[in-house]
Amino acid sequence: MQIFDSLSQQSWFITFIPPLVVLIELLAIFSAFHALRHVRTSQAAVAWVIGLVTIPFLVLPMYWVFARHRFEGYREAIRAVGERHVQSVASVRRELVTDANVRTTTLDTSLEYLADVLDTPLCDGNAFDLLIDGSAFFESLLQRIDASEHYVYLEFYILRDDKIGNQLADALLRCVKRGVVVRLLYDEVGCLRLPGRYIKRLVAAGVDVRAFNTRQGFVNRFQINFRNHRKLVVIDGVTAWVGGLNVGDEYLGENSKNLRWRDTAVAIRGSLARKVQAVFAGDYYWAARTDLPEAIWHSEPNISSRSGLAAVCATGPADQRPRATMMFASAAATAKHRLWISTPYLVPDDALIVALSMARARGVDVRVLIPSIADQWAVFLAGYYYEQQLAEFGIPVYRYPEGFLHQKCVLVDDDLVLIGSTNFDNRSLYLNFELMVAIAEPKLIADVAEMLEQDFAESTLSNASGESLRPLFARMGTAIARLFSPVL
Repeated sequence: MQIFDSLSQQSWFITFIPPLVVLIELLAIFSAFHALRHVRTSQAAVAWVIGLVTIPFLVLPMYWVFARHRFEGYREAIRAVGERHVQSVASVRRELVTDANVRTTTLDTSLEYLADVLDTPLCDGNAFDLLIDGSAFFESLLQRIDASEHYVYLEFYILRDDKIGNQLADALLRCVKRGVVVRLLYDEVGCLRLPGRYIKRLVAAGVDVRAFNTRQGFVNRFQINFRNHRKLVVIDGVTAWVGGLNVGDEYLGENSKNLRWRDTAVAIRGSLARKVQAVFAGDYYWAARTDLPEAIWHSEPNISSRSGLAAVCATGPADQRPRATMMFASAAATAKHRLWISTPYLVPDDALIVALSMARARGVDVRVLIPSIADQWAVFLAGYYYEQQLAEFGIPVYRYPEGFLHQKCVLVDDDLVLIGSTNFDNRSLYLNFELMVAIAEPKLIADVAEMLEQDFAESTLSNASGESLRPLFARMGTAIARLFSPVL
């Protein structure tokens, strides 16, 4: 009897498996043709095709999770909200978008050049405070939240149920008790470890808490590789914060590793805050499919209208152009004396390597600052490959040893500063929703220049010409990590 049962099971196995194999092979062939048409670069397309044909069981699910670079439905969601809330969506478009392929500036400055390249409008009437590291950031933010009058909008990639996370939660609950509207967006992947009790506490008190939810809709079921990496706060439409800091004790050097996180943000007062608000509104439209009825779009700043010229650079996988790459490339194209870049991850695409090398060929002081401590080993190892590639063009890469360098900051001559959430890697360039603010205000530029001079002084040159990359095992790890750079 046991022999008969065994033969029956084998017969079922033999009958079932061949059709399954055929089905997977057919899906792999279909996916290979899909890769040839839709994968962003020819090198990546070839890699996916080879993998799909040779090892379809392994590569097929990976392809549909990791190979996509275009986020579906974001623009359509905003249009759908606009059908019911015409004025609200019109305000967002006015704050964020100018006509494509039309010159709107004189192109006389780096900021004007960038604004035309990204089709984003300029605004003046702004004042700025540079916030270096977590203590300055959270002190500024929590004080202003307690002084809010109408609404508070927050959007973070990571929220933690720790000391500073609960200080923020307490501040938001005080707002709700005063009748202030509080809306919070978070990324599900970034907040994967956030306990449900943290969100339930806020929701129970009246805070509008929503996940960004990249997987809305049938087409988006596998969009887990996309992230909303933006970090922003807007209060009453006149004050905003943008930078690289999430909400967690590590930004105060109070985590278990007792490691300093070196990061930077900027506090904004004036008309630029409405543009940051418009970025939040677009993300909220996607998450909630409704508008922000309390949002103020026509407040007048109490600042000289000719001060603090600036623009927002909101980029993401819903863009029809590679706008994040264009942002960095425009900064490189307009630099005349110096181009200083501080980033936690160094995994640039070919276009940015060419842009940096062209700037260096013109005699521009191009230099890059990255961490000497890893928080993501694959990205960290890939960085060694690219720093050696930059060395071939005479571009020095420095590694910061005083904690984990997490700031995202670009300084162009004495004319322009970019501060925000965009890393110098393929994930930020193509897969994440990101936000940078571009500012041409002399005092802020001087403060950033002083800050970066200090950061470089504390760092060591990592890619001196002729030096060996690292021991053999590190070189092997670097080579393997580089293969995965398109999704890092």
